[in-house]
Amino acid sequence: MALLGATKHVLGWFAPYWKRRWKGISWVMVITVVSIALSTTYPIIFKYVIDSLSAGSATTDVQFYVWLILAVGLARTLTRWILPSSRYVMNLILGLDIKLFHFENLLRKDPAFFNEYRSGDIITRFSDDIDGDVKLAWFGNSGIMRPIEAGFTLLFSIAVMMTLHWKLTLMAVAPLPLIVWIMSKTEHSQHKAYKRRQETISQTNNILESAFSGIRIVIGFVMEQAQENLFKKNMVERKDAEERVVYIRSFLESLGSVVNQVGLVVILFVGGYYVIHSEISLGDFYAFIAYMAGITEPIWTISWFFVSLKMAESSVDRLEAIEKFENKPFHDTVVKPPIQILNVRDLHYRFPGEADDVIKSINFQARPGEKIGVVGEVGSGKTILLKLISGWFVPNSGSVELNDARLSELSDASRAQSIGYVPQDIELFSGTVTDNISMGREGPKSLESITKTAVIGDELDLDKMLEQGGVGLSGGQRARVALARAFYGDTPVYIFDDVTSALDLNTEKILWRNINADFSGALFLVATHREATAAEMDRVIWIKDGQIHHEGQHSDLLRLHPEYRSLFAQD
Repeated sequence: MALLGATKHVLGWFAPYWKRRWKGISWVMVITVVSIALSTTYPIIFKYVIDSLSAGSATTDVQFYVWLILAVGLARTLTRWILPSSRYVMNLILGLDIKLFHFENLLRKDPAFFNEYRSGDIITRFSDDIDGDVKLAWFGNSGIMRPIEAGFTLLFSIAVMMTLHWKLTLMAVAPLPLIVWIMSKTEHSQHKAYKRRQETISQTNNILESAFSGIRIVIGFVMEQAQENLFKKNMVERKDAEERVVYIRSFLESLGSVVNQVGLVVILFVGGYYVIHSEISLGDFYAFIAYMAGITEPIWTISWFFVSLKMAESSVDRLEAIEKFENKPFHDTVVKPPIQILNVRDLHYRFPGEADDVIKSINFQARPGEKIGVVGEVGSGKTILLKLISGWFVPNSGSVELNDARLSELSDASRAQSIGYVPQDIELFSGTVTDNISMGREGPKSLESITKTAVIGDELDLDKMLEQGGVGLSGGQRARVALARAFYGDTPVYIFDDVTSALDLNTEKILWRNINADFSGALFLVATHREATAAEMDRVIWIKDGQIHHEGQHSDLLRLHPEYRSLFAQD
């Protein structure tokens, strides 16, 4: 019953992909039917040849069957080339469809998803669970079509054998139900073993991703031995998980072969007895042996289907966990340009599962042409506030509004066209500097003017290939590429989370001079710990304990509040 449920679950999951590729699946099915017909016909033709020779039939009759054998043999050879090739191509196509669907789905996930799932685990689900040995891309076509071919070949072979001698057939195939019984008894162990193996693979990728992305920290703090021990422990766990899968797989694979050998022994002894006593002909005897030898692979394939089904179900469960995770709400509201005002109304935010707000009743207004600094000690809530205003976080209560449109109700495209956000943790991608700036977009301003504003100039070759994370660039260079990426969208609102702290004072001075000239009509919200940056702002919002403590011009706050002065490190 559980096996039936697993089959229904997995096949139902694949149904949308099959529906989309029904033409290709139909072609594979047609070739499969032809292969079944040729496989079950071949031994019968040999039977007639042997019986004709034994009966002393005319040479012309024998020649007819010989030519028929040659024709069927050539057709079988051609089919055995076309069928695996067609299956392989469909495997690739289904794998591509699965990846594209889930990648598109992944990009729509709520940001909380990326806090719950580590990148190594996500990569494993998108690679090994789909493309690995006997995984979903294989199972979606070959894993289904091969058992179908095997099942019908087995049924037709047994049907033909029954017409030749039903008693001998029943004795030969009597052990077959043993396979079904053993499969049902090992189902839970199979599922547990395959699930555990995929979990250890995910953990391996998590460890590798963490070690390589933080290799400078590992080396700088002499943590190599600790990383080696962690990786070694994972490898031992993975080896044990892999061994258990191999043991189960080997046992079930060998089961079909044993059953077949028992059937062959029955045919040799009992069938030989029937030939001696003229109950069956020599041709019948050969046909029985040929059919029994020919169903070795179908028996193995059918038994392997149940094994691979459990493997596929484990991978389906892992992908379904991603599918079922909440997506970002879809909105289609569009803010109408030009942006005249940004309103922050009674903003509150707390982290999921926490009791206390980290942002408490924040209210202010800002207009295009203003540069507003957000200042506060570490942990005061500056980054959370900017993430709320950028739309990355959704407030628990209150709202952020552009003109009269709530930011939380804007479409993703409208929000991206309205706000250019540069987070504190800068992410650069594999590709050229130009690729990292444009991100596949067509910008309203030229790349030359954008790089000039971001003070990149001739310092960086725009065709320079960057590695993941911008390895090889200084912190200031990474910051300027990220600023250029934001400027490329030419949005009316820009939000910078302490990004200018990576720049030297002279470069930052040039940056603000360029911004004042090129983006004088835009609104800038800038979190900073640097006094030189705060001095560039038209006004400063001082955040303390998630609330606005004071608001005013930087010079006034310096003069009136000693605590404010202490917030800035020496430049």
